[in-house]
Amino acid sequence: MSTNVAMKPAQELDGFDTYEDGIEGTETPTYADRGDKIKFTLDFRWIGPSEEEIVSELIAFNVERLVQKWIDQMPVETIVLGPNQKFPDIDAMNAQCPKEEWREAFGKMVGPWAGSHIVRFVDLNVMRRYWWPSPITTGGSARCVRELTEQIKLMRKFRGLHCYPVVKLSHVHMPTQFGGRERPYLDAKRWVLLGTSGVEALPPPASETPTPRVNLRTVEPPSAKEVTDDSIPY
Repeated sequence: MSTNVAMKPAQELDGFDTYEDGIEGTETPTYADRGDKIKFTLDFRWIGPSEEEIVSELIAFNVERLVQKWIDQMPVETIVLGPNQKFPDIDAMNAQCPKEEWREAFGKMVGPWAGSHIVRFVDLNVMRRYWWPSPITTGGSARCVRELTEQIKLMRKFRGLHCYPVVKLSHVHMPTQFGGRERPYLDAKRWVLLGTSGVEALPPPASETPTPRVNLRTVEPPSAKEVTDDSIPY
């Protein structure tokens, strides 16, 4: 008596890569795969969803730009901006909304539409993802995102499109008309290559002492000659 056993293809060892927990007829939120939300507090700390402080260095691997309509503190409509697409005139969008959709914030009435950046991070040592929403109307956080983006663009001119910063979540003083305050700052400590052979798995640590589990190909900063050489293409 023989029994025929259906074998999986060799490349399908398990169900992790093809795992799906969505339900037909329902819509998955656009933020579902971002991981844990983090925020910058008034006492200059970066904290996670359980109020724990985030002290690990993280790879900043993406930035998204959204325009959302908020009703009762919930986004009811989301516009995801495409590459090189400018933010729409949000003031004009709010002017077309009925006043009952407006709300009070920081002592004044604001419309339901708002724009934001979403910076996405990953801690490759523990494979944990984070996301940080940054309103475009908040000067300090918007400047933080803009500075990091400019750094990445410049580094990629010398080291290629797969270059990403390993950042420390930090803060820096920002002068204001009221004497100044601390604002969020993403401090690029070093640069790595992702999406290439630069990420290699390491064996698990032999002891309980935390050690890095991922070996990254680091990228050297450009030399002074590279920076000043007019022959570098833009």
